[in-house]
Amino acid sequence: MTRNPDTEKQPLYYPKLDSIRCFAVLAVIFAHIFQIWTWERDTFDLFPLGNAGVVAFFVLSGFLITNLLLDEPPGQPLARSFKNFYMRRMLRIFPIYYLYLLVVFSFDLGAFKVEWSDPAAAPGGPLLTIRDTGAFPWLYLTNIWIYNHASWITFNSPLWTLSVEEQFYLVWPFMVLFLRGKPRALAVIFSAVCALSIGVRLYLFLALGYTNTTPHIEVFTFTNLDFLASGGLLALAHRRYGESLGAYGVPLLIGGLAMYYLAVQLTGRGPGLAAIYWTFGKFGMAVAAAGLVLYSLHSNPRFTPLHNPVTMHLGKISYGMYLYHNALVFHYREISGLVGLNPAARINYDPATNMLSDPAVPLLPKLLGVAVCLILVIGVSELSYRIIERPALRLKNRFRSRPFPQPG
Repeated sequence: MTRNPDTEKQPLYYPKLDSIRCFAVLAVIFAHIFQIWTWERDTFDLFPLGNAGVVAFFVLSGFLITNLLLDEPPGQPLARSFKNFYMRRMLRIFPIYYLYLLVVFSFDLGAFKVEWSDPAAAPGGPLLTIRDTGAFPWLYLTNIWIYNHASWITFNSPLWTLSVEEQFYLVWPFMVLFLRGKPRALAVIFSAVCALSIGVRLYLFLALGYTNTTPHIEVFTFTNLDFLASGGLLALAHRRYGESLGAYGVPLLIGGLAMYYLAVQLTGRGPGLAAIYWTFGKFGMAVAAAGLVLYSLHSNPRFTPLHNPVTMHLGKISYGMYLYHNALVFHYREISGLVGLNPAARINYDPATNMLSDPAVPLLPKLLGVAVCLILVIGVSELSYRIIERPALRLKNRFRSRPFPQPG
């Protein structure tokens, strides 16, 4: 845990948490790569890479954002704290997000078919593209579009998590800054948010009758707030108990994984028991992620894989990796052909059915395809970080909170 001395006051920076970002984004990337090469549903349940990576990002975001807000100088006017927070967030998130949207909207990339709720989804109906989502992605409402239409939007689907994050930023700072001197009140509110979120998932499953393959429960804002609030609770506990909390990292990690796999096993015993997965099991992922954060914060840097220059650097460019990876994975054959590579692995994608299929390609060409995908994702993200993100990040120093003079 360090502070950057370049300014009088900098938010806390935890270098080892960059490694968690690295492992989380790699989990999501591999999940989408393996999905393209058709893992069975049972394999997804056994190795929930995508879900685990997204939940880890949410818990980590809740932890860091809550900590940053609580670290604001007590005498500073709230208006200045709000301005500094939102300017820092915009400089971090907006540049490459809107650049990505500009590209995919300009070229109208990502044909897909609305799967269930839209009458146009009948066989032979028209295909939709990213432009058909209108202003939703531009306003960070992609998750609401997916929820309303009950349909993923092919390789642009990961935009839903960024929408949830931005919606979280609209409310969380007000709550934390107004109550920052009342940690018990914040703990009660964060716990209530967790209970509400779990209840909403249960409601969507029971009252609306959706199965665990629907995007509804995955993308709705209120069904993800317990992950973010769990990070907030962890931030409160860490500020109060400090180093003594480190002993609970591994037990929480193991306990959360046990919750998840127990829920998966019970779900397999009957469709009605799937409610256990959406409540008990999903929250178990948040518990495991919180344990991983604690373990990384207090682990010995000499004896942990979470403290090394490779994973920490990949964590720094993880935002770009997450944003770009699905488009690159879907188009890796075309892109690799531009540089003289021709992996034998082929992906068959039918936008009329939103189905991906694997035409029985041998293992070695598949591994070559995975390697090409990773090289493309890391290379493009590295360039993005150096050319766009890092210059924007330097501007964040203009909006750092400094100690505010107290009245005599």
